[in-house]
Parts: sequence; structure tokens; C-alpha cells
Amino acid sequence: MDGIIFGSCTVAGVIVTVLCARRAMRRPRVFTWLIAVAFGVCTLGVFFAVPAVARAAEDVTGLDNAGKLVAHVCAILWCAALQITMVDLAYRPEYLRTAMYQRIFAAAVELAVMVPLFLATNDQDVEFTTAYADHPSVAAYLLVYLSYVLVTCGELAFMCGRTALRCRTVRPWTGAGFTLCAVAAVLGVGYTMCKGAYIVFYALDRPWSLDVEEALSPALSGLAVLFLFVGLTMPMLGGLLQRLRGREQTERGPRSVVDL
Repeated sequence: MDGIIFGSCTVAGVIVTVLCARRAMRRPRVFTWLIAVAFGVCTLGVFFAVPAVARAAEDVTGLDNAGKLVAHVCAILWCAALQITMVDLAYRPEYLRTAMYQRIFAAAVELAVMVPLFLATNDQDVEFTTAYADHPSVAAYLLVYLSYVLVTCGELAFMCGRTALRCRTVRPWTGAGFTLCAVAAVLGVGYTMCKGAYIVFYALDRPWSLDVEEALSPALSGLAVLFLFVGLTMPMLGGLLQRLRGREQTERGPRSVVDL
């Protein structure tokens, strides 16, 4: 299940990253480059979330759970890049630099806590999944990681929703795209709550079925990634359609004059 979901996300991510990088080179701005970076980092993260790739990473590096660490670090960087992207789009210029520094600082603190905790806990007999919720250090690591993703997805849902409302009449494609991004952020919140709640309820000796959690969490995260990919590429598609319509109108104009 994980291999199919994350493998599909990887293929989609490669395509979208290339498209976004081309757009950033043509229209270099903070948010266009950050979108390309966010897609690239996300694609790398979901690639290492594929079980076969994660096992290969362990064999090559000699580090247990290397794929899981790369996937989680990429998730943190991906969330930070998306936050800064939305800050550039949603906030006033005088607040932009302060808001960017705040998000960068939050991501740096998260990594400064998460990575040492991972290295201190990491062992060949341990996996950083909810199946090891009975391991206190694994549970603490996952809760630290999930808490950051929960907060950032909540903020992204708010900012994407607000941007979608602002653009829906002026730029319908952009509005629809950010609506899908808001849905993706909500799915991300659902993913973190599903995994986090399982860990919390396990600590309270009231866990639900692990099989349900292990089936639901990858589905939510995979759908979140795919919705985000589609949502952030829709403004580009809308711009492409507008340019094509403009060319058609330009080509039709001279012919109509000749016909008259």
C-alpha cells in the first residue's frame, strides 16, 4: 500500500517539479522559486518513504531508518517552504521579511530537536512508526514531528483558503488551485491527528486498531500530496490557457479583416 501511494506521488512530483522550475526561471520571484523547491523537497521525501527505497538507503548508508529520517526532514522543509510561499502571497510587503524569519526559525528549532532525538533513539530493532508506540523515545520523536506538521498544515489551510476566496472571481483557476491546496492542508491535519491520536491513546492504554491507522495514515498523506500538486499547478495551467486564447484572438483578428 505504502509503495503504491508514495511511488505514484514520486512520479507526479518529478513532473510537477520540472514544470515549476521552468516557470520559476521564466518568472523569477520568491514564491515561484519556493514552490519549485517545495515540490522538489516533497518529491525527495515521498521517494524515500517508498519501503524499497528506504531499505536501499539503509543498506547504502549503514544507518538504520535512514529513509524515515530523510522523509521526515523533507516533510519539515517542505512545510516551511510552503509557509513562506503563502506568506509571500498573502501578507503585506512590510511584514514579509519578519514572517519569513519566523517560519525559518520555527523549522530550524524543530530540526534541532527532532534530529538529535532520532539519532539518540535509532537502533536496528526500532522503527519510527506507530507500530513502536510502546517505545517512549519513538513516541516522543513522532509527536514532536507530528506537532510541527499539524501546526503548519493548520496555518496553510487558513492562508490557502483566504487566498482562494480572494482570487475566485478575478482569477478562477488560481482560486480553484488554492482551494485544492486548502483541502490538501486539511488532509495533512487529518494525517497528523490520526497518527498522533493513536500514540496518545496508546499511552492511555486505549488504542484502536493498528491496521486501521496504518491503512488510513498513508492514504491521507498521499492524497494531501496529490491535492497539493494539482492545486499549485492549476494557476500555471490557467495562465497557459489564457496565453493560448490570446494567441488565437491575435491570429483571428487579421483574418477577419481580410475576409471583410
